[in-house]
Formats: sequence, C-alpha cells, structure tokens
Amino acid sequence: MASAPDERWLSGLRVLVTGAAGVLGRALVAEADARGARVVATGRRPSIDTAALPEAAIRVPADLREPDDCRQVVHEAARHLGGLDIVVNNAATLVRRAFLELELDDLEAAWQVNLRAPALIMQESFEYLREAEAPAIVNVVSTAGVNGGIAAVSAYGMSKAGLIVLTKAVAREYGPHGIRVFALSPPSIDSEMQRSLPAEHRERVRSMNVLGRLALPEEVARFTLLTASGAGGLVTGTMVDLTATAY
Repeated sequence: MASAPDERWLSGLRVLVTGAAGVLGRALVAEADARGARVVATGRRPSIDTAALPEAAIRVPADLREPDDCRQVVHEAARHLGGLDIVVNNAATLVRRAFLELELDDLEAAWQVNLRAPALIMQESFEYLREAEAPAIVNVVSTAGVNGGIAAVSAYGMSKAGLIVLTKAVAREYGPHGIRVFALSPPSIDSEMQRSLPAEHRERVRSMNVLGRLALPEEVARFTLLTASGAGGLVTGTMVDLTATAY
C-alpha cells in the first residue's frame, strides 16, 4: 500500500502500542509517528529502553505478565497523551513445546501475555476510548489461533484463538459506544518470533505465501493503522487476515 511521506492521516490521534520493542511493534510506533499520531510505546525492560523508536515516542515500561502493569500502562498512556484513540494489543509470547510436554508454567505464560493482558487493557481503555471521536482497538492474533499452527505451538495457538473470540465478543459490547474492535492476523515477517522457529517450519510458511515473498513490517503497520483510523470505519468484530497464505 503506497502512501506519500507527507500523508499524516493519523494527525492528532493518540495511540498506545504494546510489544513495542519487537519488529512489528517498532514498525507500528514508527508508522504512527510518521502519520502524525502521538504514541506511547510499551514493553518489558530492558528491551523497551533500548529499542530503536522515534524520538517523539513516549516509552512506558510494563511487564504484561503482571495484571497491575496491564491496567496501569493504560492510565499512564492516557495521562501522557491526554486520552486514547487507538489501542494496539501487539505484545505476545511464543510458547514452542510439544503438547505432551507442556508444563503448567507454559500454559500460564501463554494465557497471561497473549489473552489476559489484552483483556485487561481493553477493559481499562474503555472509559478513555468512549470519549474519543473514532476509537478503535486492534488485537494482533495469528493463524495458529485458527489452524493450530504448523510448529508445536499449541499453547500459543490456544491463547490466540481465545483472543479472536474475545475480539468478537468485545466488539459486540463496545460497538454501541462507537468503539471498533477487530483482530489482525499479520503475515510472516523477519521477526524474533519467526527466527525462534525451526528452519523447516520457516521455509514451509514462506512456501505457503501466494505472493511469493515475506511482507515488510512497514507494510503491515501501515495497513493496521489505516484500518484502525477513521478510514476503516466499518471494520469491527472480525479478523483481518493479511497472511497471503493458501486458502
């Protein structure tokens, strides 16, 4: 999706991005900043302190495994920005282990970051978003939440499936207040999470892409934020699939 450098279609909007130290998170923060938004970027320390983010981005450290941090980061973001217009729940943790080998801690890790954290952030954001002109929540999910994944990622897939369903439920409840809620399934990009998978699985993912190439993080960020902006005013209660895989 081409766009001119001077198109500031997020001008004046206030954006919170979780998982901002990762590849997609950094792209989301950079794109929001370039399009005129004011951005709070959150992530765990020390990663969030050293991440390559725009100078104007406000860094708010948070460990989303902790419920209090999930709630507090919303209020901190709203305090810095004077409210919220767009919330992007991008943070995730990949649990890669065969199902029969899963420990309780593995299930807890997937649940805490991938499902409970977005739920708490969506709850805490409500009062701020209902005051915004065209508010939206984006929950970044995965095809693993639909088909179980091609690697041994059952705990991760389980948590992402829960987030897809939760997105639909919250969209129904928040819709009468003018708040759109949708899930976005990004394509494979060269990220820390992808590099943690075995080479044969990465190659299989690449071979399934009907476009024959990996997406650039900037492409994914641009589409995500454009859909979250007022330009995507009819998108809610659904999963937007950008994977370009066989269908």
